[in-house]
Amino acid sequence: MELLPILDPDERPQSRQWYVVVPTGASPAVSVGHTCTFLPSSDAGKGRIVIVGGANPDSSFSESYIISLDAHEWDIPDWVGLQARYEHCSFVPESDPRSLWVFAGAEKNGNRNCVQVLRTSVSREHWRTVLAALFLCITEKLCLFAVSVTWMQPESKGTPPAPRHGHVIAAVGSNIYIHGGMAGEKFHSDMFLLSTETLKWEKVRAKGDVPPGVAAHSSVTFGKNIFIFGGLTADGATNTMYKFQSDKQRWTLLRFDGDLPPSRLDHSMCLVPWRVKNTPEEHAAQSRDADVVHLCFIFGGMDTQGVIFNDCLVTVLT
Repeated sequence: MELLPILDPDERPQSRQWYVVVPTGASPAVSVGHTCTFLPSSDAGKGRIVIVGGANPDSSFSESYIISLDAHEWDIPDWVGLQARYEHCSFVPESDPRSLWVFAGAEKNGNRNCVQVLRTSVSREHWRTVLAALFLCITEKLCLFAVSVTWMQPESKGTPPAPRHGHVIAAVGSNIYIHGGMAGEKFHSDMFLLSTETLKWEKVRAKGDVPPGVAAHSSVTFGKNIFIFGGLTADGATNTMYKFQSDKQRWTLLRFDGDLPPSRLDHSMCLVPWRVKNTPEEHAAQSRDADVVHLCFIFGGMDTQGVIFNDCLVTVLT
């Protein structure tokens, strides 16, 4: 396996190139099924990346780890009370960007269906369980979690996706996209669109380099484009990356100039605005000292030979 170049703080990454980011400090253990989320700064800082939960053969985790992009180091926040879990989901709502929400997942004794939340602006904080959410049952119906901390099952129109797990979900504007997943031994390659305005399902008639059936992959949205990376296919774990242009309904297999990361599944991925310092020539041309490029940040995962990772990978999104 070739070693990827290291991206240093403030360094401008090249397009079509994979890098590793190596923060100082004690990093998390090797992990699968965790989440990573970018937390914007409340001041002029660069922001933080938070890793929540996950698991490896030793245990499932209740800890969180943070990468401070200002200090370029790992930190363990003094957050207590998270119920250990993996294969959950996490999100930061636009209506309350200083809060971090976690839903469901699993641990050694079974699945969870609880919602927990904390304030990320507080250095010492306790995860709070949202009691109004505990009655949710597992179902194939569309479920919405409202700002009022209640669950709803609205009636949707059209033909929804077939039952599956290991799929990804991404939002572009008022549309929600579901891609891939698996059921039994079948890997799905389809994509569905749900309009949040009409609650109507549509199957996307995609063109271009349509990805093969894949599950346990990851996705991020940047502008009108959805990017997916890795996952498990019928041929094993993969390290390919695709871009879906929602306005053209077209898939493109992305090509890279250097080496690719190890193939993996059950990793996590988020979009990170990466602040770079301009060279004297760039500064003269742009009249500013710093610029921002948007990176796809990937943490952890595993391959099909049982190797589990705790590395940080990045590449530029365009």
